[in-house]
Amino acid sequence: MVGRIFLLFLSIVVTVVIAGKAPPPTFTETGKALAEKLCERSEDKAFCVSSLTSRHESETATAPKLGVIALSVASTNASDTSFYIKSKLKQKNLEPALEDTLDDCSKNYLDAVAQLDDSLAALLSNAYIDVDIWLNTAISDGEACEDALSERAGNDAELARRNTNFLKLCKDALLINTILTP
Repeated sequence: MVGRIFLLFLSIVVTVVIAGKAPPPTFTETGKALAEKLCERSEDKAFCVSSLTSRHESETATAPKLGVIALSVASTNASDTSFYIKSKLKQKNLEPALEDTLDDCSKNYLDAVAQLDDSLAALLSNAYIDVDIWLNTAISDGEACEDALSERAGNDAELARRNTNFLKLCKDALLINTILTP
């Protein structure tokens, strides 16, 4: 009897090792209930749920669809923030330190928008590892802007708030991608 149990256990271990890892979890929930479940490990659960359920199509969304929504919301945020930075740069008589900060953040956000677009394309192709890479790169861009905002005299409170939200959105999208990764 002990021998059979050992062989069963050994075969399970070998199967898991050969397969690489367990398949992603399946969810019976959809919509807001699923968003709440996916956001359980978020740094800001309420913000995560709110962003995932901000789109009409989230009402009946499955986990993969919520992954698409998370990336879409992050991409929209990055585009809006990029536009905000460009409009600030058009203002006359900016302090030099603020102008340098805005220039750096503008470059970061242009890159982040492209990386989020690449992330979305990768997710739609089920290339979860690529999504991980692009999202981490976008997060690095947001962190570089955050560093510029905190290290220089030229600080913009609205940009700092937008950047904080951008980082939360990207980290939540990364969290969902990790859950979806087989």
